[in-house]
Amino acid sequence: DFAFSRASYFAIKEHFVKKAIVLEPWMDIEVSGPSATSGDIIQSFNARNGNLTSLDVSENLCTVFANAPLQGMFGYTTHLRKMTSGVGTFNMDFKEYKPVEEDTADQLIAAYQDTKEYKNLQSSLAGV
Repeated sequence: DFAFSRASYFAIKEHFVKKAIVLEPWMDIEVSGPSATSGDIIQSFNARNGNLTSLDVSENLCTVFANAPLQGMFGYTTHLRKMTSGVGTFNMDFKEYKPVEEDTADQLIAAYQDTKEYKNLQSSLAGV
């Protein structure tokens, strides 16, 4: 019984823990602002690892549609207000989860393995 539980524990650990994929939420974003600021708005998405999906430019207004990771969008409201002198608006909706880059995943996993919760979990599973 003990040998079976240890073997299954290590099989699960090998399969799920070492081959884990860290996901992050990606958002659909729509930004509207003066057409004179369209280049700044597009550049702001490039700086946040976003992907431009489409662009509508009329005489006085530009609307940019893009996707970006949620983490990169923190503080965007303040940045947009500065770029557009307070005129720009944006809307953000959840789109999907995507894997993070490998180096970011390694950093997140290493940080988690240093936490007290992880160490407590490891010590509680040691007797399984």
